Amino acid sequence: MARSTNAGVCALCEQRASKAQMPSHLATCIPKHEATGVLRTLALLRFDATHDSRYWVHVEARMEASMRRLDAFLRALWLECCGHMSAFYVARREVGMGIPVAKAFAAATTIEYEYDFGSTTALTGTLVSTRSGQGGRSAVRLLARNEPISWSCAGCAAPATVLCPFCIDDDAHLFCDAHAGKHEHAREEVYLPVVNSPRMGVCGYTGSPA
Repeated sequence: MARSTNAGVCALCEQRASKAQMPSHLATCIPKHEATGVLRTLALLRFDATHDSRYWVHVEARMEASMRRLDAFLRALWLECCGHMSAFYVARREVGMGIPVAKAFAAATTIEYEYDFGSTTALTGTLVSTRSGQGGRSAVRLLARNEPISWSCAGCAAPATVLCPFCIDDDAHLFCDAHAGKHEHAREEVYLPVVNSPRMGVCGYTGSPA
């Protein structure tokens, strides 16, 4: 069983807000943390896990940044496990990694993304707004992300810390430390950690410090 408040935390001030409230919070929070310097046109984007909208992030990208930079950011934050291929799409037409963010979102406010064409993790990116500002030190930066979902152990009510990838299609695949040792696959050392990512439990993904 999973418990989710659908809330998230601002990466700039660490304030908690709901998914619906976060855009309004960021609109007032970003200027408070803006340094003086060269002004750029910046895109505020939200990425949701296509098949589980409890996972979401708000990011800011320079309009001239390439989609490859955005791809690298999403990999580091949420996805990278084995160097799989990935792609962005608009209306199912692939968007080149070398084109700038401005061009990718020129014809649409929504863009699809896939990481790993075998065990695919799909995301949906939405252009929330654009602004003029200095932005962060990097071409793409994190603004906010969902709080970790609280998953319960299959054997008790304690928070789950690991999952069994062999049993991921069964209800009983998440365990606390105490019950993990009692599971039938405990000796096979296959457990994966419970992490705040839509790729949790897929293809050996163990999370990222990003």
